[in-house]
Amino acid sequence: MKSIPINQDLPPPYRIESSLPTRYPRGWFCIGAGYEFASQPTKLDYFGTSLVAYRGEETNTLHVLDAFCPHMGANLADGCVKGDSVVCPFHEWSWGSDGICNDIPYANSIPQRARIKSWPTTEINQLVYIWHDPDGGPPIPEQAIPEDPMVLEDGWTPWVIRRVPIPNNARELIDNMADKAHFGPVHGLPAVDKFINICEGHTYTQIQETNTEFMGKAQSTATYYGPGYMIHHQKMSGGTVTEPHNFMSLVMNVPTSMDSFEFLAGFKERVPEGMEGDIDAQIEYVKEVMVMSEEKGVFADMHIWQNKTPINNPILCDGDGPVTRLRQWYEQFLVPTDEIPDSLKQRKVYDKSEPRLEWPANLAAYQEMADALEK
Repeated sequence: MKSIPINQDLPPPYRIESSLPTRYPRGWFCIGAGYEFASQPTKLDYFGTSLVAYRGEETNTLHVLDAFCPHMGANLADGCVKGDSVVCPFHEWSWGSDGICNDIPYANSIPQRARIKSWPTTEINQLVYIWHDPDGGPPIPEQAIPEDPMVLEDGWTPWVIRRVPIPNNARELIDNMADKAHFGPVHGLPAVDKFINICEGHTYTQIQETNTEFMGKAQSTATYYGPGYMIHHQKMSGGTVTEPHNFMSLVMNVPTSMDSFEFLAGFKERVPEGMEGDIDAQIEYVKEVMVMSEEKGVFADMHIWQNKTPINNPILCDGDGPVTRLRQWYEQFLVPTDEIPDSLKQRKVYDKSEPRLEWPANLAAYQEMADALEK
């Protein structure tokens, strides 16, 4: 353990700076799996306001509108859907998918100002997304969510999404992409052999690999497409894994206020033998897998986020990942598009594989697991 000599003058206590962004980030934000939304209106509390999501009866297209009716303030999520419109429960004003009032049953004419915000939406990878831009701009073509070929392959379960409110700024979640040293203490990994971050435009990718005698090889690739949606592919083989295990997961956030966000985690597994065609059984199976992730999986970070402070000026050491570079990448979503540095469009690779990190206590735990499996 390194320490400061007793006879050396001590520096003053470090002061943490914890100011929050003044804008919500710009980008596509995933609000759930496609099958979770039907014609029944769904209330969403995002970006400091309330939204309503519903599928049109005529087109089955998902629409998202501001939820508060500007007539007398009722929440449209308490209303109903007629055709491709949502109808207010208070006085039955009808609002089209474009946000324009198209019917008032007791009025001779509709006020010209009767319009609410219609949020751009998209559906891809069996997921639903809404677009947010603090400057009111339309979706940016280069920030379009790409289709993931593996998601569309046969033999996978549906996405199962879990939502958890977190009382912190969403940036604290994003930091995980560059945080090499938390995988042992928080997630129980026995070692990190490879750790690479790749920044290019609106995407940020983490490549990680662990090789141990008992765990075998675990290869992980996770990519953020903008500030709110990350898809993760992992493959495990060798060691105690008798057959290769592939799975996909999601780590996502949607801001609810400047100092809170909804954390959305999603899982997709290979369909177990005997569950083919039984969607309900597949969903229950994935929920069981999610429970196993409570202690050391993706949900282990929640307890950190719920109690930590935002920190603008972290003290970093030479063994940390490229946290500063990651935050520079994230900053592009918090400023107007004409203020984004051209340098962020260029591909940059940060290889922080050395030194290899190892946690002996976790290695011992995996050895005990391997011994138990052999018996």
